[in-house]
Amino acid sequence: MIELQDGKTYRSRGGNKIGPVRLGPDQTYYFLGRYYQGDGHYNADREPSPNDLVAEWEEIVLPIEQPAEHVMQFFAFDHLPPTLKEISKPFGRMAEDIVRTLPRNQQRTMALNKLLEAKDAAVRAYIAK
Repeated sequence: MIELQDGKTYRSRGGNKIGPVRLGPDQTYYFLGRYYQGDGHYNADREPSPNDLVAEWEEIVLPIEQPAEHVMQFFAFDHLPPTLKEISKPFGRMAEDIVRTLPRNQQRTMALNKLLEAKDAAVRAYIAK
């Protein structure tokens, strides 16, 4: 078992988050009407219980994955014929650099949109008659 400490949060044998536990005047710990011995046992008779506290609670924080920039789909160039691919490729690489290096905000979105306008103009300049 473990040694409980006032104000800490624990995981029960059943996997639940319990706490923060508080030290009572009788030297038992309590949380929401449940009382625990100093070693984490729920029952004073020390019989195993799903309510026993078995470890300190560890928050698992997963990184929040940012959604992809919608505009990036228009910078794809692998599907293009060779000549248009060569025209579009530098714009696609620059768009990838912008997304990788700049913080996501309105100005980055504007930069990507302006770059897309430039790429479209370059492609139209090539195919114009």
